[in-house]
Amino acid sequence: MPLPLDHIRTFHAVAEHGSLLAASRQLGLTQPTAGRHIDLLEEALGLSLFTRGREGMRLTPKGSDLLAAASEMMATATEFERVAAGLEERIEGTVRISANEIFGTLLLPGILAPFISDHPEIEVELDVSNEASNLLQRDADIAIRLFRPEQNDLVARKIADLPFGLFAHESYLARRAPPNTPEDLRHHVLVGQDRNMGLINAYSAAGLTLAPSDFGFRCDNDVAEINAVRAGIGIGPLHAGMAANWPGIIRVLPDVPVSPLELWLACHADVRHNKRIRVVMDFLAEKLKTPYSSSLL
Repeated sequence: MPLPLDHIRTFHAVAEHGSLLAASRQLGLTQPTAGRHIDLLEEALGLSLFTRGREGMRLTPKGSDLLAAASEMMATATEFERVAAGLEERIEGTVRISANEIFGTLLLPGILAPFISDHPEIEVELDVSNEASNLLQRDADIAIRLFRPEQNDLVARKIADLPFGLFAHESYLARRAPPNTPEDLRHHVLVGQDRNMGLINAYSAAGLTLAPSDFGFRCDNDVAEINAVRAGIGIGPLHAGMAANWPGIIRVLPDVPVSPLELWLACHADVRHNKRIRVVMDFLAEKLKTPYSSSLL
């Protein structure tokens, strides 16, 4: 009797995550169901695949021997799903979009509202995370990224270069004289990142060497950083188009170069001809060229 693919998928997920709970969450199963899959698979094979302990589920030597084969099966199943999705002619269905915190919370809901109203047959799932979703594993159908995707199996479209600058709220500048040189920023409250070094590197490229301690307000959440500038806490980098729509936000040191970010849309090559994904991708490509109108923010 053939082994159920669902049981092998559960085995692969438990081996990957090391626990029934984590595997069940990934697969959308209850923990008892995931445990039953493992029990039934072990019974059908006549093998013990895991040892159970306080540290979680650990592969036995025989379980380790089977993991490579299970990984190949899951890769084949994923490829089958991608190809099947690419062959779909129906427009209705679900499209999962991955975006970072700024796009996912501040922009996409406003951009997508008229699309969802005009296309009730398409269900939109929005994955908001600064982690890059794995399009190869179908974590998302479409990804909005601020870097050029390099994987050969992805189809990517550059949408725009996003201009950035340094900004502060007028309430902050009423308390502190605006800086005249990059070096003057050392005497201001700077809004920056906590553990992420990307912003420090950007300041370095502009000729100002900073350490994390030079930032009076630090947070690795992009939306919190934006709101800190808007609340008048201090000076920080903002997208120039977005900042233009926020009352009281003023650009400082406009002559200091701040590198723009590239905006890309990407999907897996297998699904680029899927009608509903193409419809959503074309819509986003058009709207994201000029998404910073006051009606969206």
